[in-house]
Amino acid sequence: MLQMPSFDQHPPPLAQAQLDGDSTDRARQYKSRNKRPCDFCRYKKAACHLDSQPPCELCTRYNKDCTFVESPAKRRRPNGSNDSNDTSKSNGGFDHMAHGHGGPPGTPFAHGSISGDLALGWENGLQPFPIHGMALTPGMGGADFGPFDPTLYQDTTIGFDAFEPMSASTTTVETAHTKEHIPRHQSPADISPLSHAARLDPLLPLPIDTTSGEPSLDNQASSNAQIVGVSGESDPFLLSRYRYDQYNEASFQSIRMRKMSEGSTEDGSVPTFFTIAHNALAAKAQPVEHTEAMAKYRRDVESIVSDDVGKRLIRLFYKYVQPYFPLLTREGRHERDEAGVRKPSSVPTSILAAIYGHALPFCAWDEQLCVEVYTPPSADALFRIAWLACQPMLHTPSLAVLQTLLLLVQRRPTNKHVSDTPFKWVMMATAVAIAQALGINRDPSDWPLPSWEIKVRKRLGWATFVQDQWLALNFGRSSHIQADDWDIQPLTEDDFADTDRDGPESPARFWGQHFISMCELTVIVDDIMHDLFSLRATKALQGSLESTLEVAKPLRIRLTAWFQSLPTGFLPQSTVESPDITQRRSSQHELDGTGSLHLAYITAKIELFRAMLRPQMTDTNAVAVSALRTGALAVAKEVVDFLEGLHERELEAFWASYARTNFTIASSFMLLLFVTSPTLTDARECLTLLNAWRSLLRLKSRSCDLLNLALLRLDGVFVAGMERLIELSPSAAQVWSESEHAK
Repeated sequence: MLQMPSFDQHPPPLAQAQLDGDSTDRARQYKSRNKRPCDFCRYKKAACHLDSQPPCELCTRYNKDCTFVESPAKRRRPNGSNDSNDTSKSNGGFDHMAHGHGGPPGTPFAHGSISGDLALGWENGLQPFPIHGMALTPGMGGADFGPFDPTLYQDTTIGFDAFEPMSASTTTVETAHTKEHIPRHQSPADISPLSHAARLDPLLPLPIDTTSGEPSLDNQASSNAQIVGVSGESDPFLLSRYRYDQYNEASFQSIRMRKMSEGSTEDGSVPTFFTIAHNALAAKAQPVEHTEAMAKYRRDVESIVSDDVGKRLIRLFYKYVQPYFPLLTREGRHERDEAGVRKPSSVPTSILAAIYGHALPFCAWDEQLCVEVYTPPSADALFRIAWLACQPMLHTPSLAVLQTLLLLVQRRPTNKHVSDTPFKWVMMATAVAIAQALGINRDPSDWPLPSWEIKVRKRLGWATFVQDQWLALNFGRSSHIQADDWDIQPLTEDDFADTDRDGPESPARFWGQHFISMCELTVIVDDIMHDLFSLRATKALQGSLESTLEVAKPLRIRLTAWFQSLPTGFLPQSTVESPDITQRRSSQHELDGTGSLHLAYITAKIELFRAMLRPQMTDTNAVAVSALRTGALAVAKEVVDFLEGLHERELEAFWASYARTNFTIASSFMLLLFVTSPTLTDARECLTLLNAWRSLLRLKSRSCDLLNLALLRLDGVFVAGMERLIELSPSAAQVWSESEHAK
């Protein structure tokens, strides 16, 4: 249960006398919060946060004179008692409230209960929690609630000074009547315990948002929504018996419970609920960034990228990244420019920096940035800010947090000598954890949410699944995701925003088809990894070719069917092109980002053959192994043809980060085919193909850094001497020796 510090913060008599003596002074020396607040903070009934000299934080925000002229209001004793030994005094003023008596005048406890109608001038428009009239279980009404007992929230180990959430008034909280001030360097979408939590009056329970009744789960002004697990502290089947208001909500102390679906035994659906908790509840959670640090991150982004350049970078992101990695949306309640693109000021700092970082490579395709941005900003600096600004929000996650993490995982590696560091694997685990906390792994199709949020939730669910599966394949590790707990319906074109599909930055062809096809392919890859490359499967199958072929056969059929179902001309290397596609390619020189999808398909086939070639050749399986090698060599030739057919319009386009390792997997696969060649003819063919692949990598890598690692791996083997590094088959050793003597 949440603990709060003692509410008795009045100074001792001597200190009070000293304060009264200096009441005519505008300034006061800052020592502790036992000093009385300034006049304006007392009027607002808010904590007076004064670091050293006036003005305090609240007066600065409201442009008020920070004065200390007025005397503090005298405190009335409860029940008219004048007994200096009143037990309520020794108990920090709690006893009278714990027994249902009134508190100080003007507080919610003045009449022995917490009234939701008493708004004490909250800066952010939040109202105290209304308990009266709320029923939690069948037959239980508001009268069953006992009086508020502040002793339950008492914390004798941490003083009030340790509780430092920044005022929620530093962010935008819109109601039908209000829109509060936003500091210059604070984004209204930065939601964290410090940047979006109220500096709470100690006599009030934590408030709830004025967004109660907002159908969106992600548009909570000062709160965060997390899904209720089936086996957790709250039983969804018990929650389904609670009484909910017209907004499908039941309010508790500091949280709201939102009902999304009741569940049904007929269709097997599970009751689904979310807890919407105020961000201030996480204000003591660690690690945490202070307000100054979060504001500095925003200033850093704004100093690196101006607002005008930022708008152009966002448009470039929507045009060249969003179609292939559709994390964002143009829908929802956000500030937008004339082209329908979100303004930088409405985007959280973390995701804004990540968007800029991914859009920088496409500056040459902007009519203004191609000539004005002579020295592009540092992508390293932007991605670093994205990560640092994201961390404090992990305590109070939103969709923006997940979007930021996925964009960070999507970033291409910067070290050409390694595929990726373990940190990316850790970051992917964090993204999966946040997705589960937000209920992204659950199908939202029937939830009472805005249509834009249902669409973006489904796309984020699939984006998390795709990133995790391909990263697992690249690292050779098991996925973070259990298929039994990832229940999302397949994507359709209806799951992509109409505004994106028809926007001026959107590519005209196959809108949404690229990502849908990638999701379908990844489902097959997930089964390949589970059935052929899990530790248990590898142990069971590595010695038996017959068993391996039996497991691999249905996977090969599914993979072929997937490829044949693609629209004609969809992939760059399609063998048959319709006349309209040919005409389009000749008349339009736009970037084409479908290359990573085709490479992923070839990589899936390579993985199948790697598994099928694991069992050693024997006299009984020689014919089958020979047939497999013929098929494997055909796949190796396919990837060579694929790379050779790539031109600038594909190489300069968007590539998934895992494409870099997929190219390296192709190098390893060709090397494997050569060193295990059973015949001289086979060995010569494999070495010829390997040399052609290496030369092609040298040529193409000069314009595409994705190929550097694949080339480096081969160069290391060739330069060091293959016969000294690897145990070659007799045929491979002879062919290698012949090639060395021919040089």
